[in-house]
Order: sequence, then structure tokens, then C-alpha cells
Amino acid sequence: MSWENPWDNGTIRLKMQNGWTASHNAFSSTNIGSIKIGYQRIYWGDPDNSSDWVDFKILSRDEVSGDTISEIGDNTSSGWITGVTHTYASDGDYVVYWGDNDRESTALGYNNGLNWRNATKVNIGGTYSGNNSPVSAVPPVVKVQDNKTFNYQLVATDADGDSLNYRWGTRAEFFAITPYGASSFLDVSYLKPTGMTLSSSGLVTWDVRDSVVDNATVESRWIAVMMVEDLDSSGNVKSYIPLDFVFKIADPDNDPPEIFGLPTTTQTVTVGTTKTFTITSTDDRGVAPTVTVLNPPSDNTSIWDNTTSTSGGETTFTITFTPDSSLGNKSFAVNIRSTDNDTMTKDQTLGLYVSSVSNADPTAPILLSPADGDNVTQPVTFRFAGSTDPDGDTVSYNIYICTDSGFAGCSGTSVTAGVNFVPPFNQNFHDNL
Repeated sequence: MSWENPWDNGTIRLKMQNGWTASHNAFSSTNIGSIKIGYQRIYWGDPDNSSDWVDFKILSRDEVSGDTISEIGDNTSSGWITGVTHTYASDGDYVVYWGDNDRESTALGYNNGLNWRNATKVNIGGTYSGNNSPVSAVPPVVKVQDNKTFNYQLVATDADGDSLNYRWGTRAEFFAITPYGASSFLDVSYLKPTGMTLSSSGLVTWDVRDSVVDNATVESRWIAVMMVEDLDSSGNVKSYIPLDFVFKIADPDNDPPEIFGLPTTTQTVTVGTTKTFTITSTDDRGVAPTVTVLNPPSDNTSIWDNTTSTSGGETTFTITFTPDSSLGNKSFAVNIRSTDNDTMTKDQTLGLYVSSVSNADPTAPILLSPADGDNVTQPVTFRFAGSTDPDGDTVSYNIYICTDSGFAGCSGTSVTAGVNFVPPFNQNFHDNL
């Protein structure tokens, strides 16, 4: 759930993506692209607590589990419009929410089969006039290999460039249909999975080794509810968006596949230009994994398209993104999933921001020495010819360290210390507007 305020006149566009289990009676037989008219009600949080019934469109269906992901929108005579609009009569902060009962049962046993609620805080006028909420997305179910230490990085983007903070949700925010629930719900944290931690930068860590916390069995599900907040320059919360999903314990003997080459920072793409992302994925069992996009920014293949090829046990997945003017100044969090031959999954998220300001990519830095393939001993000095930028923007660099032990460049002498970069270099280079 997120919102944008492109007009700054009291009208917002609310966007929301949701996951549905294959057994859900409303989505068990729906196909990708199918639309459910007026399926759920959104409450806008204004003084008269007005509401609207909204349409849902299916974006994807998991080929293994059958679970689906949908988005809300308006099925007009001219076609589908992502998101729904609402106009507020006066300035203020409003809590937009939707909720119902029949929350999915999980191993924790908290609120099983009972109430659920998702809410976002909207700013109209005032101190934060013109603000847009953060944008984030997570798969409905994220698999966790049992008897391991699990790390999962949440990704969010913000069209205004605000600093972001991640925190746990409260019972009132996620487990009460009404705006605040009973008094016992107020500002009380929910019972998160034992031993799970969440950093302010969005890193989820869960040690599910039996020697640490034996609180998990294979196939058990654990609910996770979190908020992403955008902050002003003093660290005050401007708005927030919800993340409500499930961690599922998986086979301890089946390692998840690996994904390589997916950027870890938000990528800026200019309207009318094409950005290509090429990632690879491998699995320790030697069978090439299947890579899929769970929530593409567009179903128009001239805007978003992807191709897959395999060679031996490696899958190469190429994404081409050519945003048009309708996507200008918008942010996206795109979930990428790799699934191995035994249905174990690895999930990562690609953060995107579409700029309406023309901005050419910088040139790639060129390795001068040592030559590619040379044998080296530590300490090693890498020399690069620096990048240039056609727009004259300042260029910064980020380093990417290969972690694929099957790649020849990762073997041999370790140079984890004493490495010098001239100029200071990081492979994920970008220019700064």
C-alpha cells in the first residue's frame, strides 16, 4: 500500500498490491490479467469515514504454489488504471485503511483466522505538503531454510528522496479491522517470531538453527508485519506504509538458489530511455533455476519485458525497462524470484525510480591493471580509467564483490585486506543529479 500526490491539490492516488493463497475462494481459479470488480472497500480516514469499493487485477500466479498477486485500480471504459483516487476537503494527516477477518493461520497462533488490517498515513497540505509516501513490496510468502541463519533485505524507494526507517508494526495497525481496535490493542507490538530482528535499514535476520531457537518446523508459517516510514530532515515521521507477509520454513537440506547481478540500490531510469538489467541465477544441485517477476511495473511489453536463457546449470534473466511519460516521477519495488528444481525460492527486490528529467548514463570505468585473468598476490592495486558523464554530473562508485564460488574469478588468492583502488571504484557506478 502506497500513495502519490502528483497534483498537490488534496487529491491522492492510492496504490496497493496483495497476495492471495491458491485456496482463497475468490482467487483459486483467476488468471493473470483477470479483474474482480468492486471486490474490497477502502476507507479514506476523513471525518465522515468515507469509503469506496475498488477493483482488483491479477498480476501474477506462482506456478508451484498457485498463489496470486493483485493490484487495485479502476477498470474504466478506456482500460485499466492502476490505483484509485480520492480528494480530501481540507488539509491534514489521514490514515487510509482496509481490513476484514479470516487472517491466514500461522504457527505463531496469534489472531489466526481473525482480523487483519493494513493502513497508510497520508499528508495533505501543511508541513509536508506535496509529500509522496515510500514504495515497497514483498512476496506474500518468503521461504526460510530451516536450521540456518537467514537474512532478508527489505527494499523501499521514495520519489522525494526522503530518508527511510523500518520498524515493527503494532497490533492496532495490523490486527484490528477498525482504525484503532480495542484499548488493549493501542501501541502494543505484535508477537513477532522468536529471535527475529529488524534493523532500521530494513535488514531482517532470523537465526532458526535448532541450537539457538528451535521454534520452527518445515512448512510452518510465521507472520511478519512492519512499517516503512519516510522522515523529514529532523528525523520526524512524515508518512508510513505497511508490509504484511509470511515467512515459511523450508527443507534444511535444500539450499536456496543464488541471484547475481541485481543492483542493491535504487536505480533511476529516465522517461523514454531503455534500461537493461541482466542477472544470473544458479543452484547448488546443478539444475538451472526458474527466474520470475512477481509484480512488474507494467504489463505492456513495450515498457517492461524480460527474457530467459539457460546454459548448463545457469539461468540468465534479462529485463528491459522503457518507461513512458505515465510512469514519470514514480517509484517501484519489483520482486524477483528464483526457484530451484525442488521448489526452494530466493527472493530479492529491485528498486526503481522513473525520472522525467533527461539524464544520460555515465560511461563504464575501464580496468587498466592488472589485466583480466592475471594471477595476482596481495596486496593488489587495481587501476581504472574513471567514468565520464555526458551531462557533467558528479560520478560516484560502488564496489561489487563476487560471491559466486563457481566463477573462476572468485577462486585463488584471497585479497580481503590491503586492496587498493585507483581511482576509488565501485562497480555499481552512477551519476548524481
